[in-house]
Amino acid sequence: MSLPHLLLVDDSESVLAFEKAALAGHYVVSTAVNGREALTKVAQLRPSAVLLDLSMPEMDGDEVLAQMQKDPQLAVIPVIIVSSEKQRAEACLKGGARAFLSKPIRAQDLLPLVGNVLEDARRADRAGSLAVLFVDAAGVEIGLPLDTVVSVLHQASTRPLPLGPAYLCEMLEVHGEPVLVLDLARRLGLPHRSPIGERKLVVVECGAQRLALCVDGVRDPEELPREQVLPRGAVPGAEHGPLRDALVAVARTARGAVPVVDPRALASPRLLRELSKALRTEAAA
Repeated sequence: MSLPHLLLVDDSESVLAFEKAALAGHYVVSTAVNGREALTKVAQLRPSAVLLDLSMPEMDGDEVLAQMQKDPQLAVIPVIIVSSEKQRAEACLKGGARAFLSKPIRAQDLLPLVGNVLEDARRADRAGSLAVLFVDAAGVEIGLPLDTVVSVLHQASTRPLPLGPAYLCEMLEVHGEPVLVLDLARRLGLPHRSPIGERKLVVVECGAQRLALCVDGVRDPEELPREQVLPRGAVPGAEHGPLRDALVAVARTARGAVPVVDPRALASPRLLRELSKALRTEAAA
């Protein structure tokens, strides 16, 4: 894994040398000696963070910060102001800086501060992301939120239930516990593409009852950044189709747009209650 890239901006060569020495081994470092050079390099390098002096020739640091905040692609890059002008700290923080460090700098202050700012930025970036397990059902790719997935199993032998629709009329035992089997291809009204022996069972949480989704294949999980996730409310025609009640988002992937569904909404709560009762009866027999 590559190290995070920092851009150090200061018109003092001694300050730059100190910062580089304190951060060496932990980060990849580039430098700029004035505001205009800083803006050029931040656009070219897209660093993980910028350490920015305020008083510099050609363009002050607060102007660099203001220009970065105007650009949506640069505004997400955290900026740490490093300056002896403590009276300007509040204005800089209100202007979008993530932290203010007073000069003279101490290595024992600089290193943990940079680490904390980068971790906060990573946490904020993950806040709008979505971890998804992509499955294939009858040639249709569907995403399942990873936090609903318990496990992925090879197809196992099942037993019929006395009631239920064609897509939800079987059960199996997982670690001694009875689990309903929902055939996702049948739920879509399509035939499977894989023979039964090659199918997978994705066990998901569904309230008090677990479901095993029968699918043709499973991809590796993916972490999707927020810009690749289109919420249901922004999806035209979301009220139509066999997955309309379960659709939570559409994921933009290299393979195209893929629906992401809540497995708990693939069957009605009333149906699940009735089948759960039948499941307990069948398991006790």
